[in-house]
Amino acid sequence: MRTFMWAKIRNIWQNNSKVAENYVFMTILQVLNVCFYILIYPFVIRVLGAESYGLYAYAAALVMLFITFVSFGFDLPAAKRIAEHASDTGVKEQVLSEVTTAKILLEGIALVVFAVLFPVSAKMQAAPVLFSIVFVQTLSNIFFPQWYFQGIQRMRVVTYIQVCFRLLSLPFIFWLLRAPEDLWIFALILTLCSVLGSLVAWWIIRYREGLHVRLVPLSDAWRSTREALPFFLSNATSALKEQGIVLLIGMFLGMTDVAIYDLANKIIIIPRTILSKLNDAIFPQMMAQPSASGRRKVLLGEVAIGLASIVLVAAFGYWAVLVLGGKAMLASYPVSIILSVTILTWLVVGAMIYFYIIPSGQTYYITLNQVIAMVSTFAFAGVSLYFTHSVYLLAASLAIAGLIEIVFCSIVIRRKLQP
Repeated sequence: MRTFMWAKIRNIWQNNSKVAENYVFMTILQVLNVCFYILIYPFVIRVLGAESYGLYAYAAALVMLFITFVSFGFDLPAAKRIAEHASDTGVKEQVLSEVTTAKILLEGIALVVFAVLFPVSAKMQAAPVLFSIVFVQTLSNIFFPQWYFQGIQRMRVVTYIQVCFRLLSLPFIFWLLRAPEDLWIFALILTLCSVLGSLVAWWIIRYREGLHVRLVPLSDAWRSTREALPFFLSNATSALKEQGIVLLIGMFLGMTDVAIYDLANKIIIIPRTILSKLNDAIFPQMMAQPSASGRRKVLLGEVAIGLASIVLVAAFGYWAVLVLGGKAMLASYPVSIILSVTILTWLVVGAMIYFYIIPSGQTYYITLNQVIAMVSTFAFAGVSLYFTHSVYLLAASLAIAGLIEIVFCSIVIRRKLQP
């Protein structure tokens, strides 16, 4: 019996080894990215100071909006086309060429908008070198097509490249950073690692994969852009909500508060990363054996996990802030407790979308939900800024918007999707 079970497990692994490998390396990549910033954070925040580091976090949040624009939701539809034609060199070259051409055009638009912002942004005028260096990271989104490696189920390549350059950056960070004035050096190191990693990925595609990427007519690029538009709208609303709060804190409160919020967010990212693939892992089984009772059990289980996460952040968040940022950053602790509510809402809303809305085929509710969440976030943020300037209330805007998402999805499921 034991021999039979072992043989069965071995056969399952062999038949799904590529899927398992892809999943493992995608998860490892997420964890390593989080661990990298956690590793360097205690040193960086103490050397650069909260005000200086907060300025970098502010610049990174702004540039993340440009990165979201340039990426334009191409990843999922392009990865799908690559996966469907993994052995067809012509199709792979065409997909890469269409997406690259579209992204280059979008990069040009992003560059124009970025240049226009300079005369109207006092913070950009005060640190033009820093903002320009961080903006260069948008190029990595063009020349590091992670979606391609996901499509051919070779995410280990992405992981190896990113781990290699993360490790190479460590000695330069610890060696070259000496004072808050070295902030531009910190930004340059991270940007160079990002850009050099993308060039290595591009070299692999060209010389190891043997693919020729070229500029294609706008009509071909438009085909990929049209397919990606719904995903862009979804990604854009999410990015505006997440990064918009950082920008509001920087504009109305100051860079020290940005650093406080950033540290709290880093603490929240740890459990979110651990739980990030939970619904992905459950989804296939739920679709194979759908049942109302099964969905309720999963939903209740994720509520319990979300509440447990809030308790854990409340119990250990103080010590995490103390270790990472020191006593000067202790204001991050209550912010982390407020943001921990988003772990609960993120899990529960994700379960509702995966196990109720997606199976119904009425996926436009997903985009509507995200629009409502974005509008709610900025509505509560605007009200809080009208009465007082508090990082706690701005963080609470995200938490409240998450609870509104739960209410909206619950109403949709009960009134629109239930027979």
